[in-house]
Amino acid sequence: MTTIAALAGCLAAAGLILLLRELRPAPPRLDAALARIQAGPFKATPVQDDRATMPERVGRWLAERATRPQGLLAVPRADLALLGRPVERFMLDKLALFLTGLAVPSVLAGLVSLTGGSLPWTFPVLAGSVLAAVLSLVPDWNVRSQARQRRRDFRYAFTSYLQLVVLERQAGAALNAALENPAKITDGWPFRRIHQALSRARHAQQQPWRALSDLGAETDIRDLTDLAHTAEIAGSEGAKMQDVLIAKITSMRHEASAAARAEANARTTAMWVPTSLLMLGFVILIGFPFFSKLLASG
Repeated sequence: MTTIAALAGCLAAAGLILLLRELRPAPPRLDAALARIQAGPFKATPVQDDRATMPERVGRWLAERATRPQGLLAVPRADLALLGRPVERFMLDKLALFLTGLAVPSVLAGLVSLTGGSLPWTFPVLAGSVLAAVLSLVPDWNVRSQARQRRRDFRYAFTSYLQLVVLERQAGAALNAALENPAKITDGWPFRRIHQALSRARHAQQQPWRALSDLGAETDIRDLTDLAHTAEIAGSEGAKMQDVLIAKITSMRHEASAAARAEANARTTAMWVPTSLLMLGFVILIGFPFFSKLLASG
């Protein structure tokens, strides 16, 4: 008994040490620090980091070996970059949900057998495979939904940012100053991402449009890429940058207005179904006593 108690105490102490080690803040990553000073999106090479925790290594291995460029196994890297989430954590979430889907039917079958019932042996296998496949896709749906909403929010913020750039240019500010000053007025994430991209370009002595183009390519935001290409063409042809920005603002506002109207029309159309069911239930509730008495008297 003393040996068992001592062994249990050692295992508990080891578990507590591992828990504290996992909860300890990780040291700053070198690739993240270099990404803040590079002109373009930093592409970290898959190197072995001795200070990386075991979950990070597992997530990195899954991201390198268990993914495909396209299809259901593709990792939404642009969406994750837009949300600021590491790929390793995304793959760990998929793995945890996949294992949960495999384990739940087996646990349910075990509980049924303990109560005296029985389930076919194929139930845990088939149900576990289906449930694991469905649950492993939940992080993809969640990330894509949040990224879609973030891109919509970025369009609205980027329109306001361009309007401020036009006002800076009309006040006589230089182009670089007109691009950087409006990005400093708020702590909103769209302005902060633009400010970081422009700061990297300034430190690397590159054109700010190239930084916006790289940011658009990294996060899959088409407005940034289109504006950067239009600005480069206008600069090579000697066109006024203010006219280019005003045209882009007008185009983005028209697109946002059309998208808002389409979404409002879709929601209005979808409301017909619950409204019709509610009215049908109300008619049945009011007319049921009358029809019941009519049938009883006949």
